[in-house]
Formats: sequence, structure tokens, C-alpha cells
Amino acid sequence: MSIDLSAKPHISFIIPGLLQPLPLWRKDFAFHPHAGHLLRLCANARVETLPVSGLENTLFHICGHPADSEIPFAYYRYLLDFAALPEQPLMCADPVFLQSGVDQVLLRAEPPQISQQEMETLLVLLNRHLAEDGLQLVARHPRRWYLLGARVASSSLRTIPISQALGQGVFPLLPQGDKRYWHRLLNEIQMLLHTSNIPAVNALWLWGASNPASLPPLQKGGWGGFSGLTTTAQTLAVATNSQYQPATSLADCRLESGIYPIILEDLLIPSVSDDPYAWQQVMHTLEENWFAPALAGMKSGKFSVSLTPCDGRTLHCQPSPVWKFWQNKAASWEQLS
Repeated sequence: MSIDLSAKPHISFIIPGLLQPLPLWRKDFAFHPHAGHLLRLCANARVETLPVSGLENTLFHICGHPADSEIPFAYYRYLLDFAALPEQPLMCADPVFLQSGVDQVLLRAEPPQISQQEMETLLVLLNRHLAEDGLQLVARHPRRWYLLGARVASSSLRTIPISQALGQGVFPLLPQGDKRYWHRLLNEIQMLLHTSNIPAVNALWLWGASNPASLPPLQKGGWGGFSGLTTTAQTLAVATNSQYQPATSLADCRLESGIYPIILEDLLIPSVSDDPYAWQQVMHTLEENWFAPALAGMKSGKFSVSLTPCDGRTLHCQPSPVWKFWQNKAASWEQLS
């Protein structure tokens, strides 16, 4: 992302689930989304093609991470959770629920709800087995677990971030690189979880493998701060040594100079759950809290704006020249999708 840091602040909206489901919903449900401020914001957008897609891959790419390599998400999220650097290779091993579909096994979109005590019970159960392979599960948060051990350091290991697996058939998305071992281990973990009395979790999702001994460098400078109410925003702030702003609207953001990625993930679960009504309800909130003030600020020259829907594109928004009065004042959904 090439932004002139010497100029005014730049707001970069990162919004998974924004556009991906709309063509199918319009065809199957005759769904007509409403987001007037967003469409006016994108009326004259210049499209940049990215070599990656998905939330975490997109974020690490704009931070300078190589597009064709595993993103070391676990390293930075562990640092956020434990306030300490991990000393062993590790990856996220998040508890999930897999459900059987018509012809595939799907990863349920909604995260499982388990207590701290249930988490500790499951960690003890699984670690008895994992110790045989020199592996260990650790966690501070019921939804954010980590698998540590030398096997994770394999340079051939490739995983799919959990945000890209939600609601999807899991078999093509399982870890690659010594996949026979990892698939067998995941099967064993599933069987052990089946024996527990905690039905909310029946599998782990392995992703974001990180080796502390060989972390690719990230762009540390130029960031004004990462905003959003999710762990992802906090993790990227840690990864780039940047400020984190827990903002619920653009008015909450302190904008000075640099790039301000604003990570808005609330559309993701409705989009992968085929729930256009919930998607539209979230969109109403985004329109009021983020897109309307962003449009006003862009028009007044207060800041520049881009929008990344995590589908392999960034839309660089451009205000309409006053003298080009004949131009369309709003983009269409067909243009954006």
C-alpha cells in the first residue's frame, strides 16, 4: 500500500465479509443491500489488486510480510495474551466446532462458548497425549489456544487462517507440509475431545505457525494506530509496535499523521452464515459510525480513505471533482462486486 506519509492522515478500512456474499445473495434471495454512504465513498475509487486475500493475510501483506509465506500470527497474538515472547515454535490452536454437512464437514462460524474451567480441563486432557510428540497446548483465553513444540518449526508448514475457514468445508483447508502427520494428529485430538463432557468443542483449528528464531521483518514505522474492537486489531498493533485504539466509531479515533488501519470484522460471521438480515443490521451501524463521517472527512480534505474487503483488492477512494458535475455520485454494487 503506497500512501504519502508526509501528507494528511490516511484511513484504511479493512472489512472482511463486505462484498463476497452479495452476488449470490442477490441471485438467490433477491437481496438489495443498503449502504448509501459507502457507495458514495467508493464512487470514484481506484482499484489496486493485491496478491493475497483473507483478513489476516491482507493485514500482514500491507505490513510488509511476503505474500507467499506463512503468516506468523501466533507469535504476536501470544505476546498479546501472555505479555511475554514465546520461546518455542508455535501456532494458534483455536477450539472450534465441526459439523457434518450434506457432503462435507463444515467449520461452524460462531466460536464455541466455554468457561475458563472447561478450557483448563480440556488442556489437561489433550496435553497428556501431545506430550508423546513433544507438543504442548497453552492458553490464557478460552478461545485463543497455542500449540508449542519443535515440529511447528517446519519451513514447509502452511496453514489457513481461521477467518477464511469459517463456514467452509474443512478438508481442503487443513495444514499442508507433512500433512499426513498433522491430519493424523488432528484426528486424534478430535477423538480425545469426543470423550470429554464438554460438547461445545470437538476440534482445534491450527494456523498462523511462527518460529521465533526466523521471523520475517514487518514494517514498524508509518502507522498512526490500529483501531477496532477485536483481537486482530490488537495483535497487529503489537506486531507493528503501534498504538491500539479501541474505537467504536470514527469519532473515537485520534488522527494525526500516518496510516490508520480500522479493522471491522462484524460482517464476517453474517456473510459466511448466509444471513443477509444480520449483515444489513451490521451495515446500518457501520454506515452511521464509520462510513458517513469518513465520507464527510474525505470531501473536506481532512484525510484520505481506502477500503479493503479482503477479497484481493483495495479500493482507493477519490473525492469527485466539483467541476465534473455529470459524474455518478455513488458506485453501484455491481461495480464493487
